[in-house]
Amino acid sequence: MKKKPIYLWVLLILSALISAMSLFGILSPLPSKEAFRSAQKQAAGVSAQQLEDQLNYTYRVAEASHSIFNVALIVLSAILVVVAIVFLIRKNLQYANYTYVGYVLLAIIGSIYGYVGFQDALQLVQDETMRLTMGIGSKAVSIFYIVINVLFLALVFYKIWRQQKALAEEEETEELA
Repeated sequence: MKKKPIYLWVLLILSALISAMSLFGILSPLPSKEAFRSAQKQAAGVSAQQLEDQLNYTYRVAEASHSIFNVALIVLSAILVVVAIVFLIRKNLQYANYTYVGYVLLAIIGSIYGYVGFQDALQLVQDETMRLTMGIGSKAVSIFYIVINVLFLALVFYKIWRQQKALAEEEETEELA
């Protein structure tokens, strides 16, 4: 009896949830700066300049998340997840794996694009300490996402390799029989 590709189901369900949240994020309208300003709370020990820097940074990141390139990445990644799930339901494991590899590569591109957007938004921050802190945070998040995606990619490539090896052994056994 063949093993079920539970690893791919788990990865695809997680990816489908992420894609759904991303689609919801791009479908919601971009709030105005005034909406961001009204949602901002004055914290003790935070200067007006730091609040303005935070507002400008947040707005620039929100603008970048609604860019045409980012929208295209999110829509394409959602399509790839759906296609991979369809292939998996139809028991076409090889195509499901390859489609998921495409999704992960697209997610890595999206993480890099997000990092570039964060760096662009950091240019608006005038407070040096705040810029450094936000820069470290954006780098850490980007590196984390890329590492997770590379691990997922390695897992899928390992499983593809194992499946090809098992298929070759099965064909060799049939030839001997």
